[in-house]
Amino acid sequence: MARDTATGASEQGQRPGMFQSTIDVFLDRTRAVTELMAGMGGEAIGRMPEPVPSAVNRMLSSLMQIVEQAPPFTAELDVLIEEVHAKRLSIQALDAELKALDHQLEVLERTLAPVEAWGRNWDRLQRSLADALSHAEA
Repeated sequence: MARDTATGASEQGQRPGMFQSTIDVFLDRTRAVTELMAGMGGEAIGRMPEPVPSAVNRMLSSLMQIVEQAPPFTAELDVLIEEVHAKRLSIQALDAELKALDHQLEVLERTLAPVEAWGRNWDRLQRSLADALSHAEA
């Protein structure tokens, strides 16, 4: 019996996504095929010689184990998606810090511009005084 994928995703608290939905559909259909093979093929397998029914039963049980182990894979994928999202948030926070630092440096640069102009004027004044004194001595 196939389970409802939307209900299953919301029950587990997982974010529905295209990949998750695809995995859920795949698992549902694999379960359905396994159950049909077990139900319909049970009579036919019983009539076959002994090595075949045990091999088929092992194959069906292995297939069912694989299907049951698939949800942890999707859970790991959800953790990976959450980690990528967290990294993006940390990059956004770092970007905000860098923008704030850039703004502070811009303000500092504007504040230092008059001091720089004053320094240049002071150098020119010193040179002109030195030239005037050297001309006066000569």
